[in-house]
Amino acid sequence: MILVLDSSPLITLSRTGDLKLLQQLVDTVHIPQAVYDEVVGAGADQPGGRAVTLAQWIVRHQVRDQEAVVRLRGRLGRGEAEAIVLAKELRADYVVLDDATARRTAEAEGCHVLGLLGLLVHAKEQGLIPAVKPILDRVLAAGFYLDDKLYRALLKFSHEE
Repeated sequence: MILVLDSSPLITLSRTGDLKLLQQLVDTVHIPQAVYDEVVGAGADQPGGRAVTLAQWIVRHQVRDQEAVVRLRGRLGRGEAEAIVLAKELRADYVVLDDATARRTAEAEGCHVLGLLGLLVHAKEQGLIPAVKPILDRVLAAGFYLDDKLYRALLKFSHEE
């Protein structure tokens, strides 16, 4: 499975100490240069910066189609735009985005989209984690916003409530 990630899932999983979960899901995680710059450059002293630098299984790419990036930048951040374009260039199975506008845009561009929560459900389905709830609770404690209704629905979908 080919995964392309935006900054938010990398940062959140780093904050919770669960970045290694990505490596369990796939051998290689792909990120565009703009995401690397955001997580490692601008966020060098923040969660994720050092972990992403050291993770040899996270591969950064220069996006070739800069015209597509410019077109998407009208409504998205640079990292989100590059992640969508890179997902198309790599023919990724999923681009992992949490921002609603970015997700809708990626779907309109023909990408399959997962969010961080979808990754957690997928990890449980693959038997990589015994339960979604402990990681989900850490994700919420790290500042990820999730309303109570969706929280409960996710636990119910995961057969944990």
